[in-house]
Amino acid sequence: MKSSLKFSLRPPFSQGDFNPSFRRSRENNFNLRPPILLLLFFALSTCVKLVAEWYKSEKERTIAASQKVNSELSFLKAQLNPHFLFNTLNSIYSLANKKSDDTTVAIVTLSELMRYMIYEANEDYICLEKEIEYIKNYISLQLLRLKDSSGVKINVHGNLNYKIEPLLLISFIENAFKYGTNYKGKTDITIKISTNDDQLHLTVYNLSSLQNALNKDSGIGLENIQNRLNLLYPNAHTLEISNTKKSFEVNLKINLKK
Repeated sequence: MKSSLKFSLRPPFSQGDFNPSFRRSRENNFNLRPPILLLLFFALSTCVKLVAEWYKSEKERTIAASQKVNSELSFLKAQLNPHFLFNTLNSIYSLANKKSDDTTVAIVTLSELMRYMIYEANEDYICLEKEIEYIKNYISLQLLRLKDSSGVKINVHGNLNYKIEPLLLISFIENAFKYGTNYKGKTDITIKISTNDDQLHLTVYNLSSLQNALNKDSGIGLENIQNRLNLLYPNAHTLEISNTKKSFEVNLKINLKK
């Protein structure tokens, strides 16, 4: 018994089975792809360019702001040094005018102060211990010109292993010695410097006579130092000044760096 097998060679799709609309749909989709890809590429390249321009603009703005701050700080320092030197020379002049034996000591102390200002205070930050040593030299110079130095008190305690902007505190202390003596020659100045939990606390108290209160030049150094604090320690310091007819007190707190 023979069995015969028949194979059909009919193609899977005959002419009658083909749907022309399906072919046109595929052709339309294929024709749409290049414009979409080009559009996506253009959008992506535009975004990359905009981001690059933004970063470039931000970098230029940061550099310009930094240059402005450095320029302002240099200007403020330039104001501070002559102001300090003028007041110190006045103190030495008063000693020389009295023919005091302390004049020579005062000149040597001034040379130490100037050496610090010229060779060490040009750094952005300096050791707090050196800054306080500079302050003590300044105080010792001022004590030479006072008839009675028993009213001057200074207290320093705490860890001094911190960094601070140089010549930042001297204006408050200089102001106390300049205006801390009343018309009777009585001097009452209290200076406290301490550190605790990475924070510096400076308190300066001095008498304030009516004659000194009327002096128009009394605010130059303090205005200078307030501007420097705003530039160097933004949101990292607090400054409180109490000014009455009888007394003047400064309370300053600064967050320090090790």
